[in-house]
Amino acid sequence: MIIAGTPKTVIAKLRQVMEATRPGIMALWANDGAVSHADSLTCIRLFGEEVLPALRETAKALDLKSPFEAETPVSLDYSTDLAPRVAAAE
Repeated sequence: MIIAGTPKTVIAKLRQVMEATRPGIMALWANDGAVSHADSLTCIRLFGEEVLPALRETAKALDLKSPFEAETPVSLDYSTDLAPRVAAAE
């Protein structure tokens, strides 16, 4: 999904995504495409100064947790509450 715009519009759109999907992990890019170096720096600065802090506040308001805070494993190999796996065939 591509979300582009001013920090205000990007924050609003990403909040909708966070409310709908409740992610534990989000991957974001600060800029992409054929833009000047100056525009890239502005984009990255606005992302860091305005968008990311707002997303952190949104995550707190929605009580979203990272996999580490929630103590949920990201691999079945580290799960302690599942029954042992049974081999399908030998």
